[in-house]
This record gives sequence, structure tokens and C-alpha cells, in this order.
Amino acid sequence: MVEIRLFGKLRRFAENPAVTAESIVRVTAKPGDTVADVLQHLGIDPEKEVGNIFVNGRYHYMAGEMSMQGINRLGVFPKNMAMLYV
Repeated sequence: MVEIRLFGKLRRFAENPAVTAESIVRVTAKPGDTVADVLQHLGIDPEKEVGNIFVNGRYHYMAGEMSMQGINRLGVFPKNMAMLYV
């Protein structure tokens, strides 16, 4: 089971998109799925809508191409949310 935390305008893909609710979706990845595949199954277009992805708490520049094997948590941010690198 993979826990996907959605932020910003991507919250609309969560069961409860309210700002006061936790915008978490839990899915089971199929063998061979990539991060992009899982996001597409949720209705999210990784190319058009996703800006940054954290995998198991760590930022990955090319996360969309990663295999879901060994991943149990994703943090997904939209393109309109900038990140501050320190």
C-alpha cells in the first residue's frame, strides 16, 4: 500500500479535498508501475500538473520515471507551488 499526500491544487484528487482535511490517497501499485503510472491512475497528469515529488520523504528530480518497488510514501506538489532549496 502506497500513501500519496497531495498538496495545493492537487488536493482535488483526494477523497476529501477540504483544506482542513488530510489530502491522502492510499493505493496499491501494480508490479512494473512507475510513479507516473500511479499518478495517472488517480487522474493526475504528471507532465502538466506535477512540479515536485518526494519519495519516502526525499526529493527526487526524476521521480516520475522511478519504479514503485520499495516506495511506500509519495508527496506530490503542483507546478504552481515553488520549493525553497536550502
